[in-house]
Amino acid sequence: MYVLRVKEVKEAEARAASYGLNEDVLIENAAAAIIERVLLHVTPKDKICVLVGGGNNGADGLSVARRLFLAGYKTEIVCTSEKSGAAATARLAACRELGVAEKSADEFCPDDYALAVDAMFGTGLCRPLEGKVRALVQKLNDSDLFTIAVDIPSGLCADTGETDCAVQADETVTFSFMKLGHVLGKGRNYCGNLVVSDIGLRYAGAVKAVTAADVKLPLRKAVSHKYDYGKVRIIAGSAEMIGASLLAHESASAALKSGAGLAALCVPASLKTVYQARVKEEMLCFLPDRDGKIIFDREKLDELFEKTNTILVGPGMGVNPELVKIICYIKDNFAGTLVLDADALNAFTGKAELLCEHKAKLILTPHTGEFERLAQGICSDTSVPMTERVRTLAARLHAVIAEKNATTVISDGNEVYLNTTGTPALAKGGSGDVLGGMIAAFACRLSPLKAALCGCYHFGKCAESAQKQYGTESLLASDVIIRIP
Repeated sequence: MYVLRVKEVKEAEARAASYGLNEDVLIENAAAAIIERVLLHVTPKDKICVLVGGGNNGADGLSVARRLFLAGYKTEIVCTSEKSGAAATARLAACRELGVAEKSADEFCPDDYALAVDAMFGTGLCRPLEGKVRALVQKLNDSDLFTIAVDIPSGLCADTGETDCAVQADETVTFSFMKLGHVLGKGRNYCGNLVVSDIGLRYAGAVKAVTAADVKLPLRKAVSHKYDYGKVRIIAGSAEMIGASLLAHESASAALKSGAGLAALCVPASLKTVYQARVKEEMLCFLPDRDGKIIFDREKLDELFEKTNTILVGPGMGVNPELVKIICYIKDNFAGTLVLDADALNAFTGKAELLCEHKAKLILTPHTGEFERLAQGICSDTSVPMTERVRTLAARLHAVIAEKNATTVISDGNEVYLNTTGTPALAKGGSGDVLGGMIAAFACRLSPLKAALCGCYHFGKCAESAQKQYGTESLLASDVIIRIP
């Protein structure tokens, strides 16, 4: 499943023309796809409004209006542009000749209709809405009128998902491929139910959506033992963040639930009593500390490398002046996979270049704020799609990066994936710790990229399942662990 940028959509459309699907055919195919969804939400007695602009998106809408009218549905057009391209002009003329009712933008009243089709602006618009169109969109959003957007909600940037005013669609019908703006930035807040209808476009884009086929886990053999499935060590904890330190326990639990043969929680020695009452299947390892913060000790770190496949560093460690030194020693001397999360990432704010060279295979799991801090001076331009920024930073650091958000962007510097599994219930403390533990476990048996894909996908799916039992508001990170397959 490819997720396209606007320029890739144009290339796909040009390619379609070469095998017989010209602009007119694509417009009529798009109209048929929209009508199929419209008819699921209306009855013949309902009145339908089609909001149209002057571009090809408007042409799609005008074909929708014409075909609904000819099928006997009460249909009205609201034109929002005085200028039209050839495709829209021809279809508007047909609607007028057939007698389709027409109103101006100023006359639009949402209460007059059962459903609206938003065909004002498509993927080509990436600027703020203005004037009467902006006023119309605000009027539409303030109403309860069920709205289906054609390709993308008007006002939403198709490359970044950013907007300051866009149609709040209940459903968006896009064509052949998802677009980046549907799932990046604020896109998922505006698209509603996203439906991908195939109108005949074919294209191999640079970004893929993660699917179940990408995240198959290796089977466990009937005759095997714990070391066949790897050992994870989690370096975590500090005296100033006891709550966050205890959440690190969730990382170890998640690692075991995700298939690791062994998981050891490595914490400040002065905090041993905090953990001893909580740990069951996990092992505990105590590291030298000063005032509750782990300090650099070459000999102790070397001991952690023995029979260890993956090391996760970061949960609940707080601001620690020795953290950069600890991580740099591990990355330069450990032969397994090193996963950096939370405070381990913040330690490299403005110093990401220190991570460029490493012996260990490196996986970084920043949320958006942590990513922005890491990206300083490397890929800081927020007008560039996040997919490209993550790919750029991953390539520079020779690492796999999973930029965590409602849609997680995952890249190894070459391939780029988007993961859309999950639920808003995950916006709670501890969620990142669970995900980190899952990725660390999968990294024992999979490549860093595959581990990140599996971790993000299954974490989201487990949360979706847990939400059905615990609810959106009440779901806790530990509830997700219970659901890990």
